[in-house]
Amino acid sequence: MIDIYIKSDENYTNIVRYVLKIIEINQSIQFNFIDNKNGAKWMWDHTDIESQVICLNFYSSVQNQIVDFNIDQHISFFNEYGRKDYIASIFYKINCLQEFDEKAATDKYGRFTYSSSYQFKYQLIDKNLVQLEIDEFLSIKHVIGNKKKSRFYISHDIDTLYGSFLQDGLWAVKNKKLGVIIRLIFNEVMQRPHWRNIDKILKISNEYDVYTTFFWLVNAGKGSFNIKNSDYSIKKEHALIRLVQQAESFNGLHKSCSDDTFEQELEKCGFKTVFNRYHFLRFNTVEDWRKLSDSSIKLDCSLGFAEHYGFRNSYGKAFQPFDIVSNKPYDFIEAPLHFMDTTFHQYLKSNVNTIGTTVIDFFEKNNLNCDISLLWHNTFFTDYKYNSYLKEYKKILCYIYENKIEVIRPLQLIEENKLTW
Repeated sequence: MIDIYIKSDENYTNIVRYVLKIIEINQSIQFNFIDNKNGAKWMWDHTDIESQVICLNFYSSVQNQIVDFNIDQHISFFNEYGRKDYIASIFYKINCLQEFDEKAATDKYGRFTYSSSYQFKYQLIDKNLVQLEIDEFLSIKHVIGNKKKSRFYISHDIDTLYGSFLQDGLWAVKNKKLGVIIRLIFNEVMQRPHWRNIDKILKISNEYDVYTTFFWLVNAGKGSFNIKNSDYSIKKEHALIRLVQQAESFNGLHKSCSDDTFEQELEKCGFKTVFNRYHFLRFNTVEDWRKLSDSSIKLDCSLGFAEHYGFRNSYGKAFQPFDIVSNKPYDFIEAPLHFMDTTFHQYLKSNVNTIGTTVIDFFEKNNLNCDISLLWHNTFFTDYKYNSYLKEYKKILCYIYENKIEVIRPLQLIEENKLTW
């Protein structure tokens, strides 16, 4: 155990403590925070020559909520003598402070854009920079942490259950697939919509011995920003929700694009949950992290770029974000989203036969201390419009099964990453 002293009542006090607690969780080590610097192995005290590096300008800016830093390709902060402040560097990245900059660009839906990020500018989207800095910081201090094998977290957003007849039908017409058209008409007559396939998803999960989370919309029709919410009534789909529960998988809220509060939407659910993902990934860290913290939600799974896979906050694990206004952690866990099927289909327009390999290669390059979050919509478990995406999903699950990789549950993410404050 390492004794730590942090000078109290300074603008860096809580930030240093916060980052050290993130490192504790990341490395499965323990620090002992003491009140007397004379007994400390490491200290943060800008008045003491023996202090760890403190970039005072960074902390004073954050305290004043000024985050328009001039960032270069190193995405790091240095004191007046050119020495690196690892705490500041980690804090900036993990808490998405680039998104708090008033000049940060958003798209027409209010989402922070990948094209305006430092990940895009310096081609760092596939780099787990926070982990690299944690490892480097401990190496300099000659501390050996306890790295664990990376894991997967798998989820499904249920945006539509009844859209197959039109969308798959249009695909079939364009591709002159008469047999498909006949099958879709038959399914429609028999009231067996092709995308109402929760049972199929659960069966596949059972075959590969994984548990997944289903995020449900409680509002239907056009929502804010003219974004389409669900095409189903949550009240009429409780049989599917019970099916998920009986399979020992999990149900969460898919926060709709609406003016409803979290509590209003949770009331509409008809089931109890503390898990959330924003529909369309339409959220803003500056405003919506506060809403999450003020709600009964304990786990959010929205922090990813729609346009590209990888590390939106340069980190591979779930974490408890920090509120720079109240100078303490928010009251929920954020699990970054690393991969989404629509990213490959809609934005990157990837060759579908390469997607499974892309996910697996990414995991192997980050095979320690990561919880890789994979989102596969129910619509991509079908054979027509999204042909071959099911094959790629099974390729990933087969890799997980054969390599005995742990697939974690949402409650684990909460329990393992909650800070003692």
